[in-house]
Amino acid sequence: MKKTVFLILTLLISNLILAQNRDAEYVEYVSELANIEINELLNYPISNLTENETLNELKKKTNSELNTLALIILNYKYAETLDFEIEEQTRLLMRMVEMADKFYEKNKLIFLEHSVGYRPTFSDEEEIYNNKKVRILLMGSGTCIIDEIDYNAKRMYRTFNERMKKNIAK
Repeated sequence: MKKTVFLILTLLISNLILAQNRDAEYVEYVSELANIEINELLNYPISNLTENETLNELKKKTNSELNTLALIILNYKYAETLDFEIEEQTRLLMRMVEMADKFYEKNKLIFLEHSVGYRPTFSDEEEIYNNKKVRILLMGSGTCIIDEIDYNAKRMYRTFNERMKKNIAK
């Protein structure tokens, strides 16, 4: 009798442990899937963007086309490290506005949101703004400390979001 009770308890406990592992694995799956979807949007290339001498010089300096959100945000975040002039930084901000317009034209309604915390948080949420479904991309820095780089990222997100809101409100 004791062996039977022990065997039943052992089976129940191992079943509970396995179920918890599956739950944890599912949470990890959802997190990785959100990260992939966010990266697809951040690395979505846009063509037919405005060109000028300053942007052409920036393209040479950064060795990139500056035609994705990820590249524009990255280069603006590290503008001081890369020794960008004020005019170059302004052009990147203007490029971000243009990207918001292009995303709106392609019906890719997104907002970019800075999130801080214990570890980097990349998540994907939805919100209704002016009766339209908008995806919110939460992008974390991995720390609770906001430095110049985080401040620059927040400025880019705000620039993009303000233009996207203006486009949606039309």
